[in-house]
Amino acid sequence: MGLQLIFVVETNKKSKSDWIYVKDTVDYFYKYERTEVKFSPIYMEGRGKYNSPKKQREIEQKISQYSVTSENNYSKVIYCFDCDKQDSKEDDRKFLEKAKKYCKEHEYEFVWFCKDVEDVYLGKQVDRSEKTKEAVRFKKNNLIKKVDSKNLVAQTYKAKTSNIMKVLDRYEELNRNV
Repeated sequence: MGLQLIFVVETNKKSKSDWIYVKDTVDYFYKYERTEVKFSPIYMEGRGKYNSPKKQREIEQKISQYSVTSENNYSKVIYCFDCDKQDSKEDDRKFLEKAKKYCKEHEYEFVWFCKDVEDVYLGKQVDRSEKTKEAVRFKKNNLIKKVDSKNLVAQTYKAKTSNIMKVLDRYEELNRNV
């Protein structure tokens, strides 16, 4: 039986910055049988597009393609969102509540990064024009080794934290290294 984890990330296909951090997290903090777990990114190309029919079709297509390879294969969808200024901006707080509700209604996992993915992994906010360059530098310099896993199992929104490993720990196909 195989598992496909479909990560729907805010960035676009050209940048892939969010996916770099997510994939490094999986590869560094978890052991898994590479023939039994497939990771598939979907790029939202802007967080406001999370519930677009186009993204829903992409998700359904990936699920369908994976399920035809074996009747025992199954897929889980994990949406990844930046919290932005949810602690001080009502619009950001409402957006997260709406996105979380959408995920729950569709039985998708809801992962968040406070304030954003760069703040969690780099300890700082990064200008939009530098996001790709910083993600590539992170990967190239293997900076995932400097990330404290305690910051990736948070239960509540707090700057420089995420719940990504709390979500990933639910899958028995993934075994935590640390």
